Amino acid sequence: MHNPLPLLRENWPWKLAALAVALIVFFGVRRSVSYTQTLTLSVEAEDVEGAQALMGLSPGVVSVTFRGSEAAIRRLSVPGAEPPIVRLRLRQPPDGATSERIRLTRRNVLCDDGLRVVSIEPAHVVATFDSRATRVFQVSEPIVVGTPAVGEVQVSIEPKTVEVTGSRALLEEFDGARARLATAPLDVTNRASGFQTVLKVLPPDSRAGWVIRPDSVRADVRIVREDGSRVFPEVPVRVLQSATGKRYRPNVPTVRVTAFGARRELATIDAASVVALARETPDGAEQAPVVVLPCSNRVSRVTIEPPRVSLRAEPAPEAQAPAPKAKEPAP
Repeated sequence: MHNPLPLLRENWPWKLAALAVALIVFFGVRRSVSYTQTLTLSVEAEDVEGAQALMGLSPGVVSVTFRGSEAAIRRLSVPGAEPPIVRLRLRQPPDGATSERIRLTRRNVLCDDGLRVVSIEPAHVVATFDSRATRVFQVSEPIVVGTPAVGEVQVSIEPKTVEVTGSRALLEEFDGARARLATAPLDVTNRASGFQTVLKVLPPDSRAGWVIRPDSVRADVRIVREDGSRVFPEVPVRVLQSATGKRYRPNVPTVRVTAFGARRELATIDAASVVALARETPDGAEQAPVVVLPCSNRVSRVTIEPPRVSLRAEPAPEAQAPAPKAKEPAP
């Protein structure tokens, strides 16, 4: 019988070095993909044309465990990152069938190349079918998020109706409730002028299988400035005292200020921060005080009642005579 030991001993230092390198590479690769994370994901379905329409999936969510490098796993938790998707490509069920049990596999999970699907729980979902029907639904005006730079927002959409195809029973339920379809939110943050945009029409509910035609609407957005006025009845008059040391007092302690501008923006002004400033004038001549308001760009003009004020000098405090010295007692 041939003895393999001489072959193993031959060039043993090189073989030992190769084994060490292989072990280092193995554990390095294993460590780089040893991180895991489990996410709860909704199950989406791509319906196909036919006599039957998808009514729902049970369960609608599954737990998927991913394995990958530390960087790939960390990207799953980055705010705003697109999460993985569990998507099914359905086929029409056999005639007369109202449900079908579908097994979920790794191919149904769409994720980054750096991730590997370890498990899916539960591994099966049940798709329920119903006869297909089409209804026309009204589309609601979009929900506006954010605040424009000026004015208020007015929105009109076109078209105002869309066709929805799906489960007959669900469509009759929504049609009986006179439901309207919503759109994606409309962001107007810091907008100062009108614009046009396209918004996606959202399905009636989270169940899959809806076909919407058209699937988006065109939104015409206008930024409207609604002007108005606001009265500040008792604005204090303050005097900018000179460096000479003289002190002045206004002939009226307060004035009535009316501010004109965007109505919504005028309402945000803090009345306690509004003041009227007067400066020293020669011979106490009358002057129009200057009204100071926070965020004056919200105000187009102001009026003051009375329109002019005058200042009068306050008398200088009399110098006090020094107190008499106490008499020393006689020796």
